[in-house]
Amino acid sequence: MRSNRYGDQRQIIFAVSDTATQIVSPTKRFFVIVNPLVGIATLFCMVLPDARTIRLGTPFVFENQSSDFVGIYNADRTTFHRLPPRATLTCVLTTQASASGTWHSVVHDPAVGNPAFGMSSVLDFVALTSGNNMFSDPGFTGVPSGAGAINLTTGGSVGGRQGSLTVSCGTTVAGYSLVYAGSSGENNYIGSGCRAFETSQAISAISSAADEYIARYGIGDNITGGAHTEAAYFMYDRLNLGTNWQLKTIKTAGGAANTVTDTGVAPIYGTTGAEWQKLRIEIASSGARADGWIDNVLISPAGGQANLPAATTAIKIAHMGITKTEDAGVNARYLKVDYLRLQSYPTTPR
Repeated sequence: MRSNRYGDQRQIIFAVSDTATQIVSPTKRFFVIVNPLVGIATLFCMVLPDARTIRLGTPFVFENQSSDFVGIYNADRTTFHRLPPRATLTCVLTTQASASGTWHSVVHDPAVGNPAFGMSSVLDFVALTSGNNMFSDPGFTGVPSGAGAINLTTGGSVGGRQGSLTVSCGTTVAGYSLVYAGSSGENNYIGSGCRAFETSQAISAISSAADEYIARYGIGDNITGGAHTEAAYFMYDRLNLGTNWQLKTIKTAGGAANTVTDTGVAPIYGTTGAEWQKLRIEIASSGARADGWIDNVLISPAGGQANLPAATTAIKIAHMGITKTEDAGVNARYLKVDYLRLQSYPTTPR
């Protein structure tokens, strides 16, 4: 069929495999991305054409009519976008010296203009105020314990980041600090729409036998610093799981069913600003699978990761924290967080 807005033939792409990567045709610049198979878990990835094969100023427009996020890359997979349901991405070629080219990209997220389509929000720690051992912002709660502490640093710049939230476990074996969405009496649920959690974070120093700790980023049901029984998160647990980030999903009370995937990517440590890493988890609209990215690289297994909390299970969204374990140690390890991003899009808009 034809697109009256763009005068190009509309190409409809059906994904029937688990991971469907489609190369965009340079002669057809309007794309509708749909999921025609209800109940089939699909992960969509669209790849823009070789920039040298098309004219400068050429627009490529993507409409995502699926119920989940889709990925858009340039020709050499160095530019990455996650396009939410019912959103539109326009990419315009500005330079073409190489296959990847330079693209000016604009995402129209319908949640911004019409909340009925869903929710998309970013909490940035720039112009907020907070004192030691406390953090308060609408929708978020900070919980320090023992010698743990939460500090908000505003102004200045570390590695180009203006302000950050610092979460410390302190030096005592019982020390921890965490931040989560909602108060202790408020809960969230998965299923009936896709959800995503994203953060840019950094770790001060490697975990060691003398200063052992566990770091978690994602969703979960525990707000007292310990292990979760219903969750989906990135986890760094050197003592029990090794030196890399782990993607962990847990289902059923007590964590009887769980899956742990070694991402093969180790945390980057330091305090200079070069240690920032972006972590992202997406949960399919069916609530049946989770996918994870580290610095825009997909690290979850083919088919996604199973054992997610049931739709009726109460969880906390945007849960992140650090917990001291094993040895009290002598040094207070900490996490830095540049921002927290939440995205939630119901399968049926309301």
